[in-house]
This record gives sequence, C-alpha cells and structure tokens, in this order.
Amino acid sequence: MFAQATLETVLSALPAGYLLLDLSRQVVFVSERFSIACHGAPLPAVGSPLPVALLPEAVQQRLNQPDNKGLTLPAYGLLLEWLVTPLRSGWLISVREDRHAFRTLVDNSPDIITRYDLELRCRFINNTLSKFSPTPAAEHIGRTLEERRLPVQLKDAIRHNAQQVIASGKPQRFISELSLPQRLYVFESRLLPEYDDAGQLQSLLSIDRDISEQHATRLWEADENRLLEMIANDRPLSEVMGWTCQMIENQLSGAMCSIMLLDEAGERLYLAAAPSLASEYKEAIDGLRIGEGVGSCGTAALRGEMVIVSDIASDPLWQDYRELAAAHRLHACWSLPILAQDGKVLGTFGLYHDRPCAPEPQALDIVRRTSHLMAIAIQQEQRATALYRLATLDGLTGLANRRHFLDLASQRFKEARYLGKPFSLLMMDIDHFKRVNDGHGHEGGDVVLQAFAQCVKSTLRASDLVCRMGGEEFAAILPDTPAGEALVVAKRLRNAIAALPIAHQNHTIPITVSIGVASLSPACRELSELIRHADQALYQAKAKGRNRVCVAESL
Repeated sequence: MFAQATLETVLSALPAGYLLLDLSRQVVFVSERFSIACHGAPLPAVGSPLPVALLPEAVQQRLNQPDNKGLTLPAYGLLLEWLVTPLRSGWLISVREDRHAFRTLVDNSPDIITRYDLELRCRFINNTLSKFSPTPAAEHIGRTLEERRLPVQLKDAIRHNAQQVIASGKPQRFISELSLPQRLYVFESRLLPEYDDAGQLQSLLSIDRDISEQHATRLWEADENRLLEMIANDRPLSEVMGWTCQMIENQLSGAMCSIMLLDEAGERLYLAAAPSLASEYKEAIDGLRIGEGVGSCGTAALRGEMVIVSDIASDPLWQDYRELAAAHRLHACWSLPILAQDGKVLGTFGLYHDRPCAPEPQALDIVRRTSHLMAIAIQQEQRATALYRLATLDGLTGLANRRHFLDLASQRFKEARYLGKPFSLLMMDIDHFKRVNDGHGHEGGDVVLQAFAQCVKSTLRASDLVCRMGGEEFAAILPDTPAGEALVVAKRLRNAIAALPIAHQNHTIPITVSIGVASLSPACRELSELIRHADQALYQAKAKGRNRVCVAESL
C-alpha cells in the first residue's frame, strides 16, 4: 500500500504523463499530465478498462510486444514521445512532449510561427521569417507590433483577430498581405489560444502560411473563367482582347501587355489591344511588317515561335527599334505567337517591361494558356465573319446579295419616308452580257462582273449600298439623294463603265450598262413599288438601244 502510494506521488511530480495498467489492462493509476495524450479529454477512471481509443495504435502494439524503445508520434500539432515499460504486474506507459524535436520541426517549418503574450508582444518567432523580412528573427523578440515596424494593414489584421481570440477563446483564421519591392505575398494566418495548467489564457500562437501562389492561381482561374464566358457569349473581339490584356497585367506585376493581329496577307501586324502602352508607341508599331529582326513581335510572327528579349538595349532583334523603345522606357519584350489549330500564325502577344528581365516558368505558362484562348476567340470571330459574308454577300463580287440588300434597303426606305428625306434607287444591267460569256467563257464573264462591281463601288459614295441582284443585274440605293442628283450620278456611272478597261487573256473586253432610275415620292409607300418603277425605267433604257439612263415616270 505504501509502495503504491509512493509510486503515484512520484509519478505525479514528474514532468511527463503516466498511465499504470495491471495485467488485465485495467487502469491502476493515471497522472494529470497524461491529459496531453488525450488532448484535454476526461482521463479514464481508476479500475476501469483501458479505453480502446486512448492510445495510438503503435503504442497499443507495444503492449503486446514491448521493446523498451521510445516512440515519437505526432498528435494534435505536437510531437509526443511514448515509452512502454513492462512490469511484473502490468505496464507503465509514459508520454511527454518531445521539445527538441518540436523545436527542430518549428525552425524548419515553411510557415512563420510566432508566439505572442496577451499584450501582443513577440515572445518567440522561428527563422522562416528571414524569407520575408530583412530584420533577423531575434530582433523581433520582446517587441510589440508597433516596435516591430510591421505594415499598417498587417498590424491591424493581427490586432483585430487577436482581440477576437482573447474575447471568445476560439481560434481565428484570416488572410493578410505583405507587399515587398520584389512581389506581393499573401498569407493565410491562424491565431490559436494557448492555456496554462490552470486553464487560463496565457499566450497566442500565430501560424502564417505563404499562399501567394495558390491565391494567384485562384485569381487567375476566376479571370480565366470570365474570359471563357466572354468567348462563349460571343462578346466583341476588341472587348475580349482588352480584358485579356488587363487580366495578364494583373497576374504579371510590371508587365504591359499587347495583342496584335496578323492581316489576311500574312504580312503586317495590327494592334488590337494594348491598354498600358503609350499612344505614340502604339501608333508607331501599328501595321508593323513582320520579319527577322523586327523587334520581338515581328520576329515571333515570322518564326511562329516564342521570342524572349530580356534586354532590348543589347539585343540585335531590336536594332532598328531600340531608340523607339528607349524613348518609352521599354527595356524587355517577350513575344509569343498566337497559333491556330493548323499552326497558322494569327497574331502575337507582347509583354513589355520597364526593366531588363527574363520570364519565370509561371509567367510563360500563363501566357501560353491565354494564347490558346485567344486563338479560340480569333478563330471564332473569323468563322462568324465568314458565316456573315456567306449570308449577306455575293461570293463573286463581294457586294451585298439580294436578300441582304432588300433587308437594308427596306430599312433605309422606311427611314426616308418617316423623316421626309430624299431617296433614290438605281437598277443596272450589263449590256449584251451573254456575248461576253460566249466570247470569253465564264471565266471572262466573272472578270467582267468583278470589274463592274468594283467600278460601281468606287464611283458611288460609302453611304450608298450596292448589290448584285443576280446574273448581270445590279442595284444601288442612294440615301439623301433627290431625283435630279440621282440622274447625274447614274450618267457618271454609265460613263465610267463605258470607259472601263477590262483585260482578260491578252484581250480587252468592252462593256456598257443600262440604268433605270426611280426616286421616292409621297405616293410611293413600299420599296417594292420603287423597285418596280426602276425596273420599268431600265427596260426602257434597254429598249431604246442600251448604254443609256432612263428615269421612271412620276410615282
């Protein structure tokens, strides 16, 4: 009895926690400090069977196969050192915090670990701080938040959340930022309460994890999703590209983004978006002819591969544009071609910097992914344009087709009637076109139709609308044009066609045109009436010998 009481007294006084079991694995004794193994849970009562979940599995196994060797196991953020000692009458199990291993773990942790007293004076901080602060960790010890000269926003975040922990006794989690000259860091911080043996709050433990890359990735994914939505919703290409430049500039600190599109001939790059470049510089590079040594973008478009110029001042690719770049403080330019699925160059991304620098892998990954999305957007726009042309334009002449012309002419006609403005219509027919096809074949006929269409477009105003109605028959509407002026325009057009030199296979093909003119009057209520009267005037011109202009009688 005396020996048992003495043992319990001794074990209770030791810094470790102890559990004494008999051979049937019933609890004979358990010290208060053993609670560190139970993380504050109620201790098993003396005389009760050993709770199954009380000991880690590895410690349970040592009861069956004792080897008198210690076990170091993590539990609840601590490293616990276990020792199972077999006795003649049972087992003695001890547990204590492995402070040496814990200190080693803390100092090698990628997280910043700080302990504060309740006045928020730093009592401990690990060496991870040196990655983010030029001030040694030791100089933070014993200092308040103000004395440590932390950024105002960071101090406010720590103080606010510390007050929450002290008031509620519950851990707090928050996001904080640290802006350094080389980059912006984002931390996920956890502030935990620490209690003494009497259960009184004695300190706060702060664990700050650098989540800059994860944070940037989340922002990037959100921006990328928005870009995908814009493309899926057929937003205008100019809007998509402007947003894309801003998105990349938000991700790559200090970058000035440009997007250039290659023309159909594959010869020149035209600026599509560059929100951060100076207007004078944008004007200078718009319409840049691609080629070797034409800066980063011109060379990348020619080669079809990425061109990295980390120092414009010394790179031969910028020899002819060095002064232009220097005048706008541009010292590095990385360019990536935007490629279609078949490898055709559609345009280029250009990333400018105000200092010499080379890209990191993360930056290249962002630009490559965005380049792929831009290729999708550009090709989608090209397909939409091609479909629009098929639906609205004549494939041979490039003029409006009959359906599109009638839709637009009807709108203009109604506007003219509503506003009381003049409005005229020309119906045109190439004279003796069958003879052209018979004498020069359909290829010669196509040449004549194309030349005729081009002549009509160049003779009329940009506000006039010209259409190929079918075969050799054409029409044009002349908004804001009264009958007298329309007659003058028609005669000028007839003369231009008669003087038109059309060369085909070493032959010159002469053509003339017959034109009927009709103008809007108060009695005319439908476009179809105006077309009918212009057709009648055209018939008169052909009946009178062709190569002439006739005006419809008053409507």
